[in-house]
Amino acid sequence: MPKPNAERDENGRFTQGNPGGPGRAKGRGYELQRAAQDAVTPEHVAAMMRKAMRLALEGSLTAMRFVMERTVGRAPEAQAMAEPVAIDMPELRTAADCATAIDALTEAICSGSLNREQATLLMSLVQARLHAIEVRDVEERLMALEQQTSGVELTPPPKPPSSPSRRRR
Repeated sequence: MPKPNAERDENGRFTQGNPGGPGRAKGRGYELQRAAQDAVTPEHVAAMMRKAMRLALEGSLTAMRFVMERTVGRAPEAQAMAEPVAIDMPELRTAADCATAIDALTEAICSGSLNREQATLLMSLVQARLHAIEVRDVEERLMALEQQTSGVELTPPPKPPSSPSRRRR
């Protein structure tokens, strides 16, 4: 039987105050956050915004960004206009077509005619199409197997011969 450890309780957990034990008291972080919130008054926030505004007007880009984000919010990201891509892609009907398309994409990336975003989008489309082709192929093969085995009756395997039981005396 293992020797009981004095640093652990009857359930094997560390007892309070030992290394590896429960740690700091629960709720302590909230108490500190609450104290900081109580210390900062609306007047303090207004003074900090005035200081940031003064720095922004003096040319500080960081202060300009801070003031703008806090007053009017962050600017939404500009939506890129869709442009046609000048690349010859085969129709993606087979896995071989997908491999040919990946080769064409690789060549276009290396030659610089596709940027990273375009290449990522097209590559993900080819991969999604390849996955759909694979799923369709597996489904067709499964259906063919099910049709082949539909007339087959399964019989349970024969039981092994039983050996005479031995009694203990």
